[in-house]
Amino acid sequence: MSRIDMKTVVAEVAATRLIDYTTNISQWVRLSGSEDERKAFDYIDATLKSWGLETKAYSPVCLVSLPISASLTLLDTKESVRCITHSFSVSSSGTEGEVVYLGSGNADDYKGIDVTGKIVLTEGSGNPEKAHAAEGSGAIGVLNISPAEEIREMIISPVWGSPTPDTIRFLPTLPHVTMNGPSGQKLKDMLTKGAVNVHLTAEVETTWKPLPVLVTEIEPTDAIDDTFVLLSGHVDSWHYGAIDNGTANATQMETARVLSHHRDALKRKVRIAFWSGHSHARYATSAWYVDEHFMELRENCVAHVNIDGPGARGATDLTKALTMAESFDLAKDVIHELSGQKLNYYRMERMGDQSLWGIGAASFFVSLSSPGPNGSMEWHHTPLDTMDYIDPELLELDGKILAGTVYRLASDTHLPLNQIAVIGEIQTGLAEITAGAAGQFDLSQVIDEANTLADLAKRLYSHADTLVSEEDVSAHNAIVLRLGRVLMPVNYTLHGPYEQDLALDGPGSLPGLRDAAKLPGYTRDAPERFLLETHLRRQRNRLHDALRQAHILISGYLPA
Repeated sequence: MSRIDMKTVVAEVAATRLIDYTTNISQWVRLSGSEDERKAFDYIDATLKSWGLETKAYSPVCLVSLPISASLTLLDTKESVRCITHSFSVSSSGTEGEVVYLGSGNADDYKGIDVTGKIVLTEGSGNPEKAHAAEGSGAIGVLNISPAEEIREMIISPVWGSPTPDTIRFLPTLPHVTMNGPSGQKLKDMLTKGAVNVHLTAEVETTWKPLPVLVTEIEPTDAIDDTFVLLSGHVDSWHYGAIDNGTANATQMETARVLSHHRDALKRKVRIAFWSGHSHARYATSAWYVDEHFMELRENCVAHVNIDGPGARGATDLTKALTMAESFDLAKDVIHELSGQKLNYYRMERMGDQSLWGIGAASFFVSLSSPGPNGSMEWHHTPLDTMDYIDPELLELDGKILAGTVYRLASDTHLPLNQIAVIGEIQTGLAEITAGAAGQFDLSQVIDEANTLADLAKRLYSHADTLVSEEDVSAHNAIVLRLGRVLMPVNYTLHGPYEQDLALDGPGSLPGLRDAAKLPGYTRDAPERFLLETHLRRQRNRLHDALRQAHILISGYLPA
């Protein structure tokens, strides 16, 4: 097994190939479960097989929602306003009501305002946070104002993956439509002069249907164990989706081609998955894949590298790529080595097929390059997303960074994941939560446990520097991997390994304890306070147990 320099490997990533793959994929409008999406999957499958790679296809049945049409009429003037509806909006043959402006349309904007029987008007494209906030408010519909001239397609369900008997209640029950920025401003101006009444319709097709999933795997010549790196991206698209997500699929394919030539340098397998149902089923197939392959992923997936929308014109900024505390160091090294830019730490957001948080697999990226001073996202989720908005040189750079990251994860002797940084993030989170609770919730024992664990983790990584044999390194890597399984669920999720959290913006690290900041707002005998304290005690126990299990793992491994 010979180690090859990362730059030598990624030098084989070619812009001409990336553009060719993207051109072929983006000739079709790839709605989830559609015949044209199937053609794109067939093209990817045939190309992978032409390189001698084996593939495996799946067809899970998922809840898919495709927006069909929408209309909006100002009743006083009979003027029609161009608009669209969204995935998982409720269909309506006609909803009429007075418009009430609610700013961002998030939960706090509803406080003190009676919207019963009204249609709320909100800033920004439709999204799950706004849809979730509108439920139970008494509103009968939601109007959104997309900031640009082109209206962005969106999915508004907060349910991650296909719903269960417990989560189906979170699906939207109202019609949602979105107009562009100029139309929205005109409507707001009318509201300053008096009441405005509108009539809206929405047609959305929401049904259970089979969706495609395609997986290929690159086996090392001599693997050290059964672990693997997962590289994933979605194939489905809004409109022709050249950048979202044709370029991403192209980088996945090129990574597969290049790394298949360097099997003798790999120590771990590389598994590459192409999803459907990202845009129209809220990450349904990646969530299904976790459910269906749970034990294999939990035991052997060392990291999940996800890619969405690379290579856009003007996307020159690589300092904002999303990572986790444990994945940041590797991402920073790869990005700096290949681009010269210095990555800043931006904690991974709840987005982009990040369905593996519960099992504890370290995550990288989703979005990689961001618009620089001369770039924009005007193409995003609009008909503008065509080949015209791709920069071949930037796409090649993004492709090299992606391939380099996967190569390092699959070829480094020591698993390049930093659990010391994870514990540091937990310590910081505990300090923030303690300050927010203002002395009304005791976390002292958990803080002591975290401090002890931090010292142990430093010893663990110092010990790793002394290891020589492959057997000893493998044992160290297994501990690093198991630490992630224990710590990531409490650092990133509310529900842990076996359920998916809602697709809503998270409050930061240790989400289960963040509501401690609400305690000072309640009187000591408020029923709401008793409910919250019960929740917080259980989440404190969950965190304390995770820290103790991590402590036992390291203590049992390190020499006395």
